[in-house]
Amino acid sequence: MKKIVRQQNYLRELINSQANREITRQTLRCAVRAVLEPLLDNPEAGVVLYRIIHRTGLTGLLKRLEFSDIESFDYADESTNLREKVWADTEFVCVMTHRFVAILLWDNKTDNKNYVRYYSIWNSKLQDEALDIINRNSIIDIKQYQEKFRPDRRDNILLNSSIRRLAENMDEAAKDAVLGFAEFQVQPKGYTPEVREISHEVKNQLSICDLYSEIIKKYCVKNNISDETILNGVKSISRAVKMANNSLMSLKLARNKEIKECDLKDIINTAEDLTKIYFECKNIEYKVESKANLKIAADEESLISVIINLVKNAAEAFGFEEGEEKTKNGKYVKVKAEKRGDFAVVRVINNAGKINEPGRIFEKGFTTKHYGSGLGLYICKKTIEEQMGELKLEHSGDDYTEFVIKMGLIK
Repeated sequence: MKKIVRQQNYLRELINSQANREITRQTLRCAVRAVLEPLLDNPEAGVVLYRIIHRTGLTGLLKRLEFSDIESFDYADESTNLREKVWADTEFVCVMTHRFVAILLWDNKTDNKNYVRYYSIWNSKLQDEALDIINRNSIIDIKQYQEKFRPDRRDNILLNSSIRRLAENMDEAAKDAVLGFAEFQVQPKGYTPEVREISHEVKNQLSICDLYSEIIKKYCVKNNISDETILNGVKSISRAVKMANNSLMSLKLARNKEIKECDLKDIINTAEDLTKIYFECKNIEYKVESKANLKIAADEESLISVIINLVKNAAEAFGFEEGEEKTKNGKYVKVKAEKRGDFAVVRVINNAGKINEPGRIFEKGFTTKHYGSGLGLYICKKTIEEQMGELKLEHSGDDYTEFVIKMGLIK
């Protein structure tokens, strides 16, 4: 009798090799949609290989694929496309077209059933690693598709790194929303969470992902990389950000502030790292000064969020002006941290011109932006006051505008 030797689950080994963080199933569903929807929305010559066992939230999407004219092959255990049932809890979706190749693998075998371990490759020469593994266990010879659909042989490190960072940011938003739902369930019946405020804060973080997609696009143009190859990847990033925004349950209860001793210099440095993106391709000088070692009583995360919001507003006050090189045009945004009497003071200054109706800027719902929600400065002021601090508009004129945060010093 011929002895049958089962194949090893090399897909799982490939997932382990990339050493990504585990992500929630909600984030995974967003990623699967980001892989499939660009092709479903704009059908073209291509092929889809997929093995999706847990179809909650994806049934409609897979039905669209099934009834489309796009060639596709299902590798579920009950299909006739498998040589052996060796993949167990491992699933995947692979999209190959003349313009882009996207591969997403994930393994359900984790300590928490709500999380998966994943692997992703977009338009990379490493795409053959996953496809060769699938081909070895496939009745259908997919080598023909590997040869036919090769949009780009270079390894797009920047693109893949950005997409994995996006997945992590989406995951944080998803976990916040799930946590918020649990907290909301135990609130008194009459409690109403301020949904729009929470959504506004999460969207500020997602906007960073959106801006990075623009940076990728400009990087490709500048380095003569075929932007048509990357466009689908960039489009997918934008789509995923949009889906993350739409998927937010916005039920997270605004948590109690954890007031503790904080190093203001560390807070300023973190805020600087997170806000540099707002000045990419803008002819604006961005300068941060925080020399003094000041200890303050504050909630670190929410104070960082306030500074990010103020810097973002300051940068946006100039409008958007692209430039290959920074020029000496006099535009600036400055952040300064200093001691003033018994207080630590953070000053955010720009010279974009005066604010219209300065007396109303902290009102809930008031905005001077065409696309604004009127919540940003309202939330900032309330957040600082909850920490026994003060946020005010110190000056706004044709020469400069200055916001000041004042926090209590720990001596």
